[in-house]
Amino acid sequence: MSQSPVQSQFSAALDVLVEQVREDRSILAAILCGSLAYDTVWARSDIDLVLVTVDDKRVDRGDVTLSADGIPVHALLWPRSEFRRAAEGSLRNSFTHSFVAKGRLLFTHDPTIADLHARMQEIGERDTAIQLLRAATAALPAIDKAHKWFVTRGDLDYSALWILNAAIPLARIEIVERRLLADREVLPQALTLNPAFFKRIYVDLLNEKKTAAKVQAALDAVDRYIAERSLDVFAPIIEYLRDAGDARSCVEIEDHFTRHIDVSGVTTACEYLAHRGIIGKASTPVRLTKRSNVDMQELAFFHIAQRLEP
Repeated sequence: MSQSPVQSQFSAALDVLVEQVREDRSILAAILCGSLAYDTVWARSDIDLVLVTVDDKRVDRGDVTLSADGIPVHALLWPRSEFRRAAEGSLRNSFTHSFVAKGRLLFTHDPTIADLHARMQEIGERDTAIQLLRAATAALPAIDKAHKWFVTRGDLDYSALWILNAAIPLARIEIVERRLLADREVLPQALTLNPAFFKRIYVDLLNEKKTAAKVQAALDAVDRYIAERSLDVFAPIIEYLRDAGDARSCVEIEDHFTRHIDVSGVTTACEYLAHRGIIGKASTPVRLTKRSNVDMQELAFFHIAQRLEP
């Protein structure tokens, strides 16, 4: 397929720049990321590069904006040891991981870097579970807001806006559950994978006249989407409570997920699961300060052995 004039201009400028970078003995590899690697550039685009450097105390990780025939080139400098740690230890389908994994290796003087970059295409079960939980937890508050404004105010525009806010994390669920790499534009990517659902909650809400029936249909579709996947996307919460054996307070639950997998806001997910009867709701005693002499009741949740099917 022939390139557009703009695409050709960017590619030519990159070729010249890369030939210069090749001559730098401290640069071991160059990886093209962003739009020029796998999408379409336009006149105001830039170029994203990851440059893997030698391991040397005089070579720090950092970034620099270069100029390639007047085109800005954002170059991220990664020492080889840090690139290895990122490739082997980064959370798969996180933004940084996907950004680099979807990139194109332009050259390398070290074949181990090519192997590391190729292995970044692999997405494990644990990484998938964490990313599904993160996306689902991000979607719930927007879904709740959409329901609230539809029920309490009958505000079709504002309810639709919150559904659109939820569409992005829902799109991430669609991509991650298929074990695909999520790029920066997850919504158009998900629209091609599940056109019926994302047309209803995204395209139609943007382009068609909003009626109570259409907004209600979008809300129903979103609710079904989460409900059908609830045992999978919220599995880490259910497993944590099962292993805990008894009720855990919101503070304990939030602390666990924030410290161990860097996912926050799981209390909302616990409320959702309790509402559907998948986990139980309880309370545990808490004192508000270290000097308090009165026990209050803090919201808590516990595992239910026999869970309802979605």
